[in-house]
Amino acid sequence: MSNQLIEEIQGFLRSAELSNYEINAYLALLRSGSLTARELSIKSGVPTGRIYEILDELKNRKMIIVQDSRPKEFRTITFNLGFENLISHLKDESNNRISFLVNQAKNLENSIYKSDLFIKKDTSKVFWSTAFDLRSMMGLYNRRASESQKEILMTGFINKNTFKVIPYAQELYGSLMNAYKRGVSVKYLWSFEHDALTDEERATNGEFSKRLLNDIEKLYDIPSNLKGLEMRFIHKRLPTYYDIFDKERVIIKLLHPLEPSKVFACIDVLDHDLAKQLRAQYLEMWAFKTFK
Repeated sequence: MSNQLIEEIQGFLRSAELSNYEINAYLALLRSGSLTARELSIKSGVPTGRIYEILDELKNRKMIIVQDSRPKEFRTITFNLGFENLISHLKDESNNRISFLVNQAKNLENSIYKSDLFIKKDTSKVFWSTAFDLRSMMGLYNRRASESQKEILMTGFINKNTFKVIPYAQELYGSLMNAYKRGVSVKYLWSFEHDALTDEERATNGEFSKRLLNDIEKLYDIPSNLKGLEMRFIHKRLPTYYDIFDKERVIIKLLHPLEPSKVFACIDVLDHDLAKQLRAQYLEMWAFKTFK
């Protein structure tokens, strides 16, 4: 390998947060093929007392493999797969670090709001907040939709009351339309008040869905065939209604215990892990269990 290429590989590995010992050991293996730990220590300049620790780190990143021989020998996997594994390892580490920090921040946020040690000028929480009345809920959705950069995944439920509420949802649909015009992908998954078990119930759901799409198009000028703002329907009541913004923030909608056709409160949560799990569930229903 030329000196320039070696320097480029070193720079890449250093950017990927490998130590000098790890870089030297990896390059020695990349040049030599299979080596024992002792041979690698000599060729790479990594002290004997550190060589197994360094090999364990490279193995954890899935950049090398151990050959079952006596003594054990080590070699790199194909360099392109090794680089891909290294990047995947960094992504996992980053996601774990973000989840840890978010959980810490949530706990600190709650503790700070309860304490008398600091002046709390901002009354809106970042990591966890609740909205109860309609005005607060609409304000919450406006903020989240306006902040979204890539994707909004919405859920909703249809019953006779839905058609009474739709004319008063201008703020919500206006926010979604503005996000769509900025290039944000918007999906809206509707379900029904009860599971549709018979053909007659499914036919009724079909009529309801057509009526809803017509009302939304007439009231808010949102065509049902927009490529980036699409609505679909599911013949099943969802156990929990939620919305996901940019794969990181979730709004959980709590239905009123006395009037299940209405939303009682919204819980706004910044949680990457929860958003990731709910998004996977959402996309599965969107792809396989819906009708347009």
